[in-house]
Amino acid sequence: MRVFTSMVLATLLAGCAGSGVAPESSGFSPAADRGLSIAKQRCSGCHMVGLDETSATEGPRFRDLQMRYNGVSLARKFGEISQHGAGEMPPVSLGASEAEDIVAYFETLDRRY
Repeated sequence: MRVFTSMVLATLLAGCAGSGVAPESSGFSPAADRGLSIAKQRCSGCHMVGLDETSATEGPRFRDLQMRYNGVSLARKFGEISQHGAGEMPPVSLGASEAEDIVAYFETLDRRY
């Protein structure tokens, strides 16, 4: 059993070393993980999507928005943003599944700080 465990660990470490990027494990649901990924790709240019203070902050921080909106109102807001933008924010096309995933990520923010 110890040999098998060592082989599995070595294989996993070799995979990480080969890609140059360690796999990201947030411990969230798959939907929240997808939401975090979408937010990093599409929102982090203007919004701080995580809890650190190092991201761009032209727009409101996600953790502040999480306190303003519940899941239903946030999904509605994403619909508005997709069509019309919001304030200084231009329209950003979000599919229904992308919006649901970002909402799932938002819902993790209150548990993280």
